[in-house]
Amino acid sequence: MQKRTAAAMVAAVVAMWSLGWMLGSSAGAEDSGAAPVVPRITDPPEAPVPAAGTGRDPLTPTETARARELALAGLADAGPTGPTDVTGAAGPELLAVRRADGDGTARRADVLTYDYRGDKLVKVAVDLTAGRVTGTFTATGMQPPATPREVAAAVDLLWRHDLGELMRERFRQATGAAPATAAELQPGAQTYTGEPCAVHRCVLLLLHRPGEPYVDLTDLVVDLSAGTVVRLP
Repeated sequence: MQKRTAAAMVAAVVAMWSLGWMLGSSAGAEDSGAAPVVPRITDPPEAPVPAAGTGRDPLTPTETARARELALAGLADAGPTGPTDVTGAAGPELLAVRRADGDGTARRADVLTYDYRGDKLVKVAVDLTAGRVTGTFTATGMQPPATPREVAAAVDLLWRHDLGELMRERFRQATGAAPATAAELQPGAQTYTGEPCAVHRCVLLLLHRPGEPYVDLTDLVVDLSAGTVVRLP
């Protein structure tokens, strides 16, 4: 019993001595003006994005930019019969840049554009490894999804058209208030290929305001090719 009591006393003395040493060390650090060490956690640095991928890797930003540059350079024609974009400016409307399957020895891309003057889809095949265009293909009646730029143009057309008042009235009926400006609207769209848009590039708009339901506009077709809006029967 006495041995255990003595051992306990020794342990208590050691603990008090250790605590006093720690407090003394801390006080000394404060007196010396040394800043406390604060643990820090840092994110590992992001690995640099390679300029070119391999095999079935997605296109890198560098490859995408290069494919776009090569394709648009080949389509550049500022003449009266050259392609125009959704705003009517010279040059085609860029829709998408996609990796294309190859023979395993070259990185390839397909650049999809739309020529609003001729109302045709234009696909440009690009060999990124060789740095050249390998083919240009056109088609009519094929309508890939609209780009954000095309959707914005469609919203602007509807807003300024006579049928824009009908759109605002539907917002008023559905939500209690009509939008004061087009900037209030959260836009979306899907391409429309029925009559009268069998050839033209047309979209149906999906519009709403944040926190509010979508308003039914499925009978209003925005014809981007003709620059107008048509109401379906």
